[in-house]
Amino acid sequence: MKKPRLLTSIYAKFAILFLLIWWVLNSLTFGVTINIIANSFFDKLSMDHDQLMAEFRRVRTITGLVFLASAAVGTIIILIAVRSIVKPIKRLSKASKEVAKGNFDIEVKVTSADEMGQLTADFNLMTKELKNIDVLRKDFVSSVSHEFKTPITSIKGFAKLIRDNPLTDEQFSEYTEIIVNESERLSVLSSNLLKLSELDSKAIREQATVFSLDEQIRKAVLILEAAWSKREIEFDIDLEEITITGDEHLLQEVWLNLIQNAIKFSNQQGSIKIGLHQSGELAKVEITDHGIGIREEDKERIFERFFKGDKSRSQDGNGLGLVIVRKIVEMSSGKVYFESESGKGTTFIVELPQISPFHSA
Repeated sequence: MKKPRLLTSIYAKFAILFLLIWWVLNSLTFGVTINIIANSFFDKLSMDHDQLMAEFRRVRTITGLVFLASAAVGTIIILIAVRSIVKPIKRLSKASKEVAKGNFDIEVKVTSADEMGQLTADFNLMTKELKNIDVLRKDFVSSVSHEFKTPITSIKGFAKLIRDNPLTDEQFSEYTEIIVNESERLSVLSSNLLKLSELDSKAIREQATVFSLDEQIRKAVLILEAAWSKREIEFDIDLEEITITGDEHLLQEVWLNLIQNAIKFSNQQGSIKIGLHQSGELAKVEITDHGIGIREEDKERIFERFFKGDKSRSQDGNGLGLVIVRKIVEMSSGKVYFESESGKGTTFIVELPQISPFHSA
């Protein structure tokens, strides 16, 4: 059975509690006062019994009226005080319902500097952050939809051409190659989105192992041989022998993404320099290309999701690689940054502690 709303209201609970305390204290005061008067004061008066009782009743009546008047005034004051306490709570409750409906533009006015005022300020901060998250979510959904739509449209179009038109062997080979490439692009995009989701939710737990960082970087270069051989890129590799403790699998993703980016933005028959050396207690990796570089207006956005600085090469990536790189490096208690000049090339620098804090703990 549902309780009446009056009994579940914090306003009613506060009011009833204060009134009970007020009436109990006043009743005790009244009772004690009357008892003292009856047992001591009137005994000393030189009056007969009837006069004594009449005077007692008169005093009792006056005292009772004073008690009732003070109780009534006290009740009103308590109700006003409780209402002022509960009013900001009601405002927050109403605002919370609006937030639950998806209205993140609401803001509750802070009217005090006490705990209630602090709670209101925290509520406003929460709605502001939720609004920012909502904007990012909408942008993310829009970007994902666009990234999936482009290759799907391409696959659908060329599949229809193959189905509906007689083709030469050369055309058939060209169209199927496009379908395969776009399918691989979708596969990479799906894989990156899944990886990013796991990193965001911290579903991936770091598996700390001791491994050779220089050997891992060499392995990443070999894995990407098909890509850099096609562009006839030369490598200048200078790696110190450094052993670190960290998640070997996740860090491999870092080098693959950074080297792949260097290959993608290098010129034909260009060169890439990879360096690894000790810097205090850090292992410092530098990957430098001499390609197109990063424009000044793009530098602040380079680690944003789905951002692609060079639109002419947008088909070669999905704008998630550097986001994944930064996530993994930060999970490893390191940092990643870059230096770039438009038209001259880019250097990405990764600094990692040699001993993972997860491992040392």
